[in-house]
Amino acid sequence: MTGRITFICGAILLLIASAYMNYDIGISSTSISFSFQSLAVFIIAAMLRPKDFLISIMLYLLLGFMQLPVFAEGSSGISKILGPSGGFLYGFVISGYIVSSALWGKEKPGFLFLVNLYLQATMILFFFGILHLSFKSGLHYAVEQALLPFWKMAILKLVLAAIIVYFMKRNAILIKATKIISG
Repeated sequence: MTGRITFICGAILLLIASAYMNYDIGISSTSISFSFQSLAVFIIAAMLRPKDFLISIMLYLLLGFMQLPVFAEGSSGISKILGPSGGFLYGFVISGYIVSSALWGKEKPGFLFLVNLYLQATMILFFFGILHLSFKSGLHYAVEQALLPFWKMAILKLVLAAIIVYFMKRNAILIKATKIISG
């Protein structure tokens, strides 16, 4: 149990750190910046059982809701969750859960399996991000502001996540960690 709590806390810290690793690309007028959060979500989802992933991502969102500066650029609050990038925040829950469910118990998934899985997770993430923004500003604007400036970097992040998880699982790093978590 202590191992699981440690990994959940570590996942939350990694999510917070990835939110601070961001860059405003200056293209989108929605104030949605490029961050490493989806990469962190994808790696965390590969490490944790689905239940533990949900606990970690929900606690992360709760911390932000409670005004702690854990979202991109040190932002927080309900206004961030309901703001232009809010769909991506709750999209992390769904996309990460799918990744975690698909990878839990798989000791050595193939690289193409991982790329495909992360591509699907990225598409789900964009679906929620665009859907959320389209309710506020229309579909055309949402695609123009939340997808077009970011899709190339999203592909890079999903491939990078696949590479990292592939080598971690091949080298048994995650296998050993999950045995500790399973207790």
